[in-house]
Amino acid sequence: MRSFFNNYIRNRFFNKLLLLYSVIIVLTVSILIFIIVTNITGLLKEQAITYNNQVLQLVGDHFHKQNRNLKNRMTNLYVLNGSDKKDSVYDAFADESPQAHPDQMTADMREKAAYVNRYMMDTVLSSDANILDMVMMNRSFDYEMSATRYSAGMKLSDYVDHVRQALTERTTADINARKTYVLPAFNGSRGSDPLTVYAVYDYIRFPDDPSDYSGYMLLIYDTESFRRAYEPYRKYLIGTQLVLTTEGEVVYDSSGKYYNQSFPYWDLVQESSDRRIIEGREAIVNVAKDDEFRFVTVGIIPLGELNQGIRNITRMMLIAASICLLVTIVLAVLSTRHFSKRLKDVLSRIKEIRKGNLTAIPVNEHYDEVGIISRNLNQMSEQLDEYIKREFVLELRRKDSELKQKTAELYALQSQINPHFLYNTLEAIRMKALKSGDAEVGQMIKILAKLFRSSIKEEMIVTVREEMNYCQSLLELYYIRFQGRLEIEFDVEEEILDFGVFRHMLQPIIENSIAHGIDLGKSRNLITVRGRQIGDSIVISVTDNGEGIDEDKLASIAEQLRQPRVYGTGSIGLLNVEARIKLIFGDECGIHIMSEKGRGTEVPVTVAARSKEALRDYVQGFNRG
Repeated sequence: MRSFFNNYIRNRFFNKLLLLYSVIIVLTVSILIFIIVTNITGLLKEQAITYNNQVLQLVGDHFHKQNRNLKNRMTNLYVLNGSDKKDSVYDAFADESPQAHPDQMTADMREKAAYVNRYMMDTVLSSDANILDMVMMNRSFDYEMSATRYSAGMKLSDYVDHVRQALTERTTADINARKTYVLPAFNGSRGSDPLTVYAVYDYIRFPDDPSDYSGYMLLIYDTESFRRAYEPYRKYLIGTQLVLTTEGEVVYDSSGKYYNQSFPYWDLVQESSDRRIIEGREAIVNVAKDDEFRFVTVGIIPLGELNQGIRNITRMMLIAASICLLVTIVLAVLSTRHFSKRLKDVLSRIKEIRKGNLTAIPVNEHYDEVGIISRNLNQMSEQLDEYIKREFVLELRRKDSELKQKTAELYALQSQINPHFLYNTLEAIRMKALKSGDAEVGQMIKILAKLFRSSIKEEMIVTVREEMNYCQSLLELYYIRFQGRLEIEFDVEEEILDFGVFRHMLQPIIENSIAHGIDLGKSRNLITVRGRQIGDSIVISVTDNGEGIDEDKLASIAEQLRQPRVYGTGSIGLLNVEARIKLIFGDECGIHIMSEKGRGTEVPVTVAARSKEALRDYVQGFNRG
């Protein structure tokens, strides 16, 4: 087993790839089937419950309309045109009425009876196409009138005994306890065809005393009328639909199992849970109640029937997925073998290159990835030696030369801006001036000596704080020189004082501001040094209130600042500072001059916000390269 794994899986890339893809496909399809089956299960359950609820609504509305129709037809008895005809209805069904004995009926009585019969045929039967028969009988059951829709209708004798017995058993003292009453389903026939029918009925009450009655009005229906009410949904239904009285008697049963008996699970139907055990099987039970006519519609969905449909769908999906997986794996195996053979040729070529054979070999005409690899492998083998020499050895030498050149440039620029003054000599001159009583000259020499001492230090990188101290000393020297006719302002944020800059970065800018922005004839000369942090940069600006620079000269200076870095003895001013900024901080940093004739000049200097240590390490690493 292990040797098989090593030979055919571990050491075979395409076989591993095939195995990996097969596992991924199987897992993916399994997950998809699980998700689909889960969703379909929920969807089918929801659909079954939805259709069941819709059918219950249709069945409930259907039975509600039948009860409402009976109530309306009963109301018509009280509003028949002509009081004589209206009275004939109650008289005809009175216990002592002579109309109960056909041999005693007069012609007038027969005319009134015929009117009632026409009312039954023309008004009652036409009000609902589902009515099979209408029956009116008196209280003592010795006189009946009936109307049927079909010539081959049920004979009254076929079920009158059942109706009489049922009415006798159901009649209560309070005939107004319900709006209508129901005779649950019982067996009947139409010609030679057996039928299951039910009846809705009400009492024919005396107008003067609604608590008393003279007879009954019944509407007979075929239970198939319920099935016709939800015919469009029958193919989607699962389970059984029932119409029950509030006593649990069966009016309609779509399965036909519970007719002629009380529903045996009536107590379970009245429970609040949506799942009950019916006939030993768990089922979803939906219940809808009609409070007006006091009946209940029930939908029973056995979970076994519902799950059987889900299992059938799952089985079909598994079969289809298995076939697809088998076809996919077979195609993958065939394509893998084809590509594996072509890759073997490439591997053979690589082995030849490892042996030192860099001569090209013929390649196939395929233009896919393997073909491209074969052709590029030939090109690579032909150019390999030249590429190594030109692109690696020479490139390393060139970079080494560039780093050394930049280091030399940086120190050359620093040496130009840092002349070595003789600090000890200046100190001796200062002492001589003090002995001669010239304190002002002595102070100037002291400041100058301080500046020179700063210049001869070897440290290239200083903090903004140190650079500001140097600028302050420089401006103090000019302040003494101009005998107080120069105002100096420093507005530098505390947060930037510990950032690093290169030494004497601002000296040429300040000297330019003194040289071109100071007019001793003016009453007020102001030099302002500001420092701010903006994002990842710090901006230090030197501003004067001099005459400014005209547009042509300003454009000329800006053009010089944009020129490539050429270093010489004539570039120790702004160009020198600009070159050093870009060399250390990059091309995105540098000097920008803003000036307007007659309104002064502002020179902001933008550098990257780095600590002194980070900048020093960067420059030292730059020098070591």
